[in-house]
Amino acid sequence: MKKPRKRILLVIGLLSIFLLPGCAAFQSVIENIQGKLLGDNFKILTYDDYGNNTLTAQGRNISIGLYENYANETGEGFESEVLEITVEGKQLLHVGSTIIFAEQGIDMLEDFDLSYLEDASTEGRATFVPLDRTVNKYTNLIGKKKTIIVKSQMGILIGVYQGDKVLVEIPDDLPKMTRLIIDGKSLYIHRADYEIFDTGMFQ
Repeated sequence: MKKPRKRILLVIGLLSIFLLPGCAAFQSVIENIQGKLLGDNFKILTYDDYGNNTLTAQGRNISIGLYENYANETGEGFESEVLEITVEGKQLLHVGSTIIFAEQGIDMLEDFDLSYLEDASTEGRATFVPLDRTVNKYTNLIGKKKTIIVKSQMGILIGVYQGDKVLVEIPDDLPKMTRLIIDGKSLYIHRADYEIFDTGMFQ
């Protein structure tokens, strides 16, 4: 009788962790139910290959998806990679360049010093890799302190973000898009080079 009780307690414990309001994975599920960006106030930023900001827009009731190829009546052919962005009922089509969707309250850090990364190293302590991967998997669901360095597709710095609770997701239905929940707010990165690492990882 002891084993079933232990299993029940384990399941309850895991559920209590992942259903906490502060849990990043829980917040992600809620936002996905509400719809991509729907009802939130977002800033839309596009960048060319040289990291120059080419478009800045802001609005509520934003949704993003893939533009359907209505001209292809047979339904055959390759999947569209054109983003269809709806902003307060208006349509914006986007393809090719880097685009960032930042929810109000998420801002790039100013005067962030990246020079220490040019010759950085990690702590030389011995670890058990399979355990490390498992721990990272579950702590990522709760949210970890992370630093996000975003670059253009030519590797030119665009900006740096940081958060105390960061969850990283790759949406199945949006190719070349990465979604992050940073301290309860969403950041979408499309067609960009980036590094995401645990804050304090490098010396």
